[in-house]
Amino acid sequence: MIAERLLVFSVGRELFALNLTEVCEVMEPQQSYPFAGAPPYYLGLINFHGNLTALLDFAQYLGAGSRPLPGKLLVIDTKLAHLALKVDAVGSIIDAQSITGATRSDDPLIEALLETPQGHLRLVRLETLLSSLEEDLRAAAPKSAPGGN
Repeated sequence: MIAERLLVFSVGRELFALNLTEVCEVMEPQQSYPFAGAPPYYLGLINFHGNLTALLDFAQYLGAGSRPLPGKLLVIDTKLAHLALKVDAVGSIIDAQSITGATRSDDPLIEALLETPQGHLRLVRLETLLSSLEEDLRAAAPKSAPGGN
């Protein structure tokens, strides 16, 4: 379902959007600390207002390779996850009324392809992203030895 307001951001030449209610803050990049055993698209952990928060290179997650640009961090609402997405740039907030067309996407990560005055946007299905990341972390976790404690 498309929310009343969307936050537009870019990764490479692609424009994406998240429901504004899913994002609690946009930040400048900051130092991250290693996250042992995580898949390579995890840049590490950051301190977000006293909470350890996983930092995901969204471009690398999408298969576009890591982006050398400083970029921005989109911190997901902490009621949903302790996760920040490193993106290239944050554009604007748009109202649902400015969407001139929407089509379904075959990509499970994308809820809809939206037509707006800013161009074509891919609306990210956050629930699918979070589920996928959890599965990837479980798969990357070291397996305990048989008979171990």
